[in-house]
Amino acid sequence: MAKIDIDNVSVSYFLRKRGDMTKSLERGAVGAQIIIGQRYLEIAALRSISLSMKDGDRVGLIGINGSGKSTLLKLCAGALAAQSGTLTIEGRISPQFALGSGMRASLTGRQNTELKCLYLGVPQSTIARHIEDVKELSGLGGYFELPIESYSAGMRSRLVMSLLRLVRGEILIMDEWVNAADPSLSAAIGGLQAQLIERAKILLLASHSRRVLEEWVETVVWLDQGEIRAQGKVAEVYPEYQDWMKARKAVKPEASAAQKKSD
Repeated sequence: MAKIDIDNVSVSYFLRKRGDMTKSLERGAVGAQIIIGQRYLEIAALRSISLSMKDGDRVGLIGINGSGKSTLLKLCAGALAAQSGTLTIEGRISPQFALGSGMRASLTGRQNTELKCLYLGVPQSTIARHIEDVKELSGLGGYFELPIESYSAGMRSRLVMSLLRLVRGEILIMDEWVNAADPSLSAAIGGLQAQLIERAKILLLASHSRRVLEEWVETVVWLDQGEIRAQGKVAEVYPEYQDWMKARKAVKPEASAAQKKSD
């Protein structure tokens, strides 16, 4: 059984103050609240978040830049600690933030794939088979045996996307969506994405795409300035989010015109 229980959790980032920054920290259109202390600035990325996920749940996160989506994903992945509240996670986590991170340019495609196998906890007895699977899927042929510093950008992308074959985990956490730029690889990568989601007991995904959300999740959580503004079915919450975005954009030109008039 897999589960994630988030109870009244808050997460902040702290920056040391430099001089008198009070006047330069006016409220912006995006980002979390900035709290000015005597010595530090506190960026309140998440504020009193409560959310529960269990086996079978497919949850999508929506919100503008700086709303807290990535912070919430990192919290659930164990990459961040909460300043307050409690977080309980049961099940093996598979965070997919940067599939190509940790790759070494001086090593071959094969060697990098072997390292990724070890990092992802692939059983030793199956590593050789998985490496051959990645080689076949990537279509790199002899280049798989050469250092990746000799690859073109497209070839490196093919290797990175093919590493999806190695991903395992009961709780799948994804920031945005993995897309293959190479059309010849898109169908295969799409199939791997579907397999990952089907295998996962819990999916937590951040995306700006309504199509992706409608296809892969059942519930969306709308984050705004580090707080949950709404939660429910995609068909219920996403239209409300879109209307809010349209109204927000309409206000900006009016505010700009008013500013010019006062000047």
